[in-house]
Amino acid sequence: MFSFLRSLLASIFNTIFRRRKNVIFTMLLLKKENEIYRRHLNMQNKKLHFRKNDKFSLSMIKALSARAMNHLTIVRPETLLSWQRRFIKNFWSYKHKTTGRRSVNRDIKNLILEMKQENYLWGCKKIANELKKININIHYTTVNRIINTFRKQGLIQPNGSWKKFFKMHWESLFAMDFMTVDTLFGKRLYLLIILELKSRKVAYWKLTENPSREFIRQQLIDFTYDNDSPKTLIYDNAPQFTSIDYSDYGITGVNISFASPNMNTYVERLNGTVRREALDHFLLFSEKQIKNIVSEFVEYYNTKRMHQGINKIPDAETQENLGVIKKMKILSGLHHHYYRSSA
Repeated sequence: MFSFLRSLLASIFNTIFRRRKNVIFTMLLLKKENEIYRRHLNMQNKKLHFRKNDKFSLSMIKALSARAMNHLTIVRPETLLSWQRRFIKNFWSYKHKTTGRRSVNRDIKNLILEMKQENYLWGCKKIANELKKININIHYTTVNRIINTFRKQGLIQPNGSWKKFFKMHWESLFAMDFMTVDTLFGKRLYLLIILELKSRKVAYWKLTENPSREFIRQQLIDFTYDNDSPKTLIYDNAPQFTSIDYSDYGITGVNISFASPNMNTYVERLNGTVRREALDHFLLFSEKQIKNIVSEFVEYYNTKRMHQGINKIPDAETQENLGVIKKMKILSGLHHHYYRSSA
C-alpha cells in the first residue's frame, strides 16, 4: 500500500510539476517541521512528539524527493526508514474485515442453552439434529461453540449432583484425558489415557504427535473394538473431545463443566502419577523410549501396584502364603514388585 501510494504520487508530480518538484517537497518538508516544532513549544515537552500523520508525511516526502531530505533536521534518515518499514508491516498485518457466516440470533442460542440444560448427556451433534427437526439448520460445530460460550459464562451446570451421577454409572464409567510429554530436543508428544474408574485400571492409552479429532475417533474405535458393553466416558473441554458424537461408538459422552478439572479428578490424578512415578525420572530422548516407559509402567500399574482408593491391585492374581520372597525390577529398578514363589 505504501509503495503503491508513493509510486502514484511520484507519477503525478513528475507529470505536472516536473521542474519544481524538489522545491515543492522541500517547502512541504519545512512546513511540516515548523508545524511539529510549534506544537512542541505549545506542549512544553522535553521530547519531540510525532503523531502518526507526522511520520507518514515525512516518510512520503522522503520517498518522493531524495533532494528535499538534504534540508531535514528534525529526525535522522534511518528513523524515517524505520517508520516506512513499520507502515508497510502494519498494512500487511492488519486484520481486514472478511465476510463469514451469519451470526445465530439470540432466540436460537437460548433454545440451544435450554436443550443442553435439560438434556445434559446430549452432545453438539445430537442438539444440531434436534434443531433440524424444527427447521433450524445449524452446523454442529456452531452449536459446540455456542455451548462452550454458555459454559464459560457459568450458564450450563450439571443436572443433579456429580456424586449422584458417579453412583448411577459407576459400573460403566470411564474417564479420558490428554497429558503432554516433552523430549530433551523440544519435541512435544501427547499421551491419551482412558481410565476405568471402578477398577482404577488403565483401559487404553496411546502416544501421538498430532492429537486431532481424527486421532480421537480412531482411538475410540480401537477402545470399543473388543468390548461392546455400555460405557459412559467423561472428558474435558478440549476441542478434540467436544466435537465428537460419542453415540456413534456406543458410548455415552459426558462433558465436564468449563474450568472444573476436579470433575475429572481420577484421570487427572493418574496423569500426575505417570509423571511422578515414571516419566520424571528419565531423560526422554525419543517417542519409542517414552512408549516403552509408559507401556511398562501401565503393566505395573494395572497388575502389581496397590491402589489406595480401592484398597487392592487391579487384575491381581492370588498370592501364595508360603514360599521364598522374591522381587522383580520395574523400570530398571525405579520400582520393585515383591512376591512369593515356591521355586
